[in-house]
Amino acid sequence: MDPVGSGRAPLPPGGRAASIAMSSLVAIDLVLGVAALFAVPFHRVTAVVPARGQPVYLAHAVLGLILTLAAVVLVERSRGHDRQVRAAAITGLVGLRLAGAGGVLAVVQATRLPGMALMLLGSVGAIAGYVMPLVEDEEPRREHAATADGSG
Repeated sequence: MDPVGSGRAPLPPGGRAASIAMSSLVAIDLVLGVAALFAVPFHRVTAVVPARGQPVYLAHAVLGLILTLAAVVLVERSRGHDRQVRAAAITGLVGLRLAGAGGVLAVVQATRLPGMALMLLGSVGAIAGYVMPLVEDEEPRREHAATADGSG
């Protein structure tokens, strides 16, 4: 149901909060990843958990894993909703999976740089996916506010 006549369905209840939370948490994880670049030596030996910078590295990895699990839940919960909501959930999940694949590549010294690039690309894609419904949802709100106060 479209309450403001824009031709688009509004976000489902809790959808706006989920989009804000997921995009914010992915951004925090991206910042933790950048912090890990400074805390963990780039030319270290191949190891799942490096000897230096463990707290930042583990926080980044654990938050990424939790976000990926949350993204799977969001995709499942988006079934039956507007295709924009579903596309945003799927885009976020794909971005997080790409970032996770980059994380796996970054463990091995020989593939560390491509892995880091994939983590960046995936994180930015996930953030864009989770912000997409917020941008689309804001336009009908502005149109509704303009017609409500007589300026539209």
